[in-house]
Amino acid sequence: MNTTNVSTTDISGLVNAVRQVTRNQQALGDQQVVLHNAMSAVQRNQDSTQQELLDLKAQFVEYVRRDELRQNLQLAQVQILEVRGELNDRFGKLAEVRELATGTLQALDAGIVSQGAIRDLSEELMLRTPGYWLAPALIAVAAWIRDEPELATKAIGEALRRDNDKASLFFALVLRRHQRDRATAAWVRQYAARQDPAKLSREFVVVLDAVSTGTFGREAKPMLLEQMSEWYGRLSQDQDTVDRQVERWAKMIDTMRRPADARYELLPVLSPTWPQLKDLLEGATVHGAAEEMLRASFEGPVPQSQDLHARVDDILDGLVRDFDAEEAPYRKREAWLQAVVDAKGDHDVADRKMAAEDPLHEQTVDFLTLLSNAALHGDRAGASVGTQRFTLALARDWLVQGAGRLEAANIAAMPARVELRAEGWTGWVDGTTDEQQLVGSLSEHIDRETAKAVSEVRMSGATQAASIFGGLALLVALLSAVGGASGFAVFLLLVAAALGAWAVFDLRALPARRAEIRRKGDQRRVAAVVRLRGAIAELVDLRGEWQREIAKAGTLRAFAEGLTATAFVATAPDQLRGA
Repeated sequence: MNTTNVSTTDISGLVNAVRQVTRNQQALGDQQVVLHNAMSAVQRNQDSTQQELLDLKAQFVEYVRRDELRQNLQLAQVQILEVRGELNDRFGKLAEVRELATGTLQALDAGIVSQGAIRDLSEELMLRTPGYWLAPALIAVAAWIRDEPELATKAIGEALRRDNDKASLFFALVLRRHQRDRATAAWVRQYAARQDPAKLSREFVVVLDAVSTGTFGREAKPMLLEQMSEWYGRLSQDQDTVDRQVERWAKMIDTMRRPADARYELLPVLSPTWPQLKDLLEGATVHGAAEEMLRASFEGPVPQSQDLHARVDDILDGLVRDFDAEEAPYRKREAWLQAVVDAKGDHDVADRKMAAEDPLHEQTVDFLTLLSNAALHGDRAGASVGTQRFTLALARDWLVQGAGRLEAANIAAMPARVELRAEGWTGWVDGTTDEQQLVGSLSEHIDRETAKAVSEVRMSGATQAASIFGGLALLVALLSAVGGASGFAVFLLLVAAALGAWAVFDLRALPARRAEIRRKGDQRRVAAVVRLRGAIAELVDLRGEWQREIAKAGTLRAFAEGLTATAFVATAPDQLRGA
């Protein structure tokens, strides 16, 4: 048998080497911890850097958008001045004639301006504004007052040739101003006979004004009310025409949305259903807002003069100041630029506003659309407060139906259940859901993930290899000792001891790592449950708020259905009892 002699020095060196391996292993473990911490720090820095880049991108996009809006606003402000300048250059002389209209009548009433001066000025404006209907109309008035029937007849004919409808209304109002009721009715009758209820011009708002304010006399007013009632009934038989009005009112009411309360903080984070919930909540607020608007429109008395001349002059002013067809493209361009200015440069907002107001800029519209124009945009359509109330009452059915469509669509779109997501868990809230069940489900989900993470904490591959090789070294050492190779056996024992120490060191760290994972899992579960309970509470609040807002559709409907158009038709001052 061969024997191996191992000196004491060799054994001592081997022991030192094993000790050094153990120290190196411990140092390596420390370095692994440091490396792990460093990698975690790098990951955190990477996440932070990525978030900073996203924030910078968002800031850049916002900067570009703000700059775009600023440029749009500046350009619109410049262009609107250019359009107004062009309007003044091309149609400024018409404004002079318009200013002269009611001034002429009031001056003749006061008797402080000679008829000759008025004639000279009217004739001068006639020469300076060829084709404009108002200049010969003023000459006709002056000739009528001077008792020059031949000139008056010629001037009337010329005014009618230039614009039959506006001239007819002008002469009807002038005659009504002097209480010539029969002649007024004759002019109004021939004007109304020419009108097509499917193609009414903008000046028909003047007729609505004259009716609602009671300006027309005993003969003209009932005739017009009967005519408008017939038109209303006829056009209401056309479902497409009615649907257009209902859709228009629905769109208008839908613009009254109020933003969702900022107190909803957790639902936007935890629920993929939040965008739909937010849209429905904001959509439900329109009914209360519409009712407030409607009640405000009918609040207080209508400001109205008890002097017939003043009342007629207000309507005449609206007639003569209404722009003519040639001005329409410029006025529409001006309106769009003003919408851009009002929207702080946002073209999308301006386009939506113009789309909603598009019927206002049409040269001719049907009678129902004209009523909606006056009701929705009284000031823009040239309607007085009294006329706006009158037309709102006439349009009540479209308002009610439009609000009803919004209400029905909103209720139908409300989801039966709401999805919630947290920490990789998904749950649903519906009418039968128990909060505690959701909390339990989320807790179980996080506990399972924590348990899985704990189960994955075990010896590394290197440690397992060290254990196996250590065991093999011990077995071989025993066999060597039995075989008489004591020196080699001692060497293998030392190797086995070193590998065993390495394995023991790694195993001793496992419980601490598992405990840390469990601790973080508990923290994660507690935080997630708190957020889940908060989101459920917000959902309960949101549903309650939605139900309260959608219920206001009923009060809006009740108020609107109580409006009666005839209640908002005033009586002329000279027809009041005792006048």
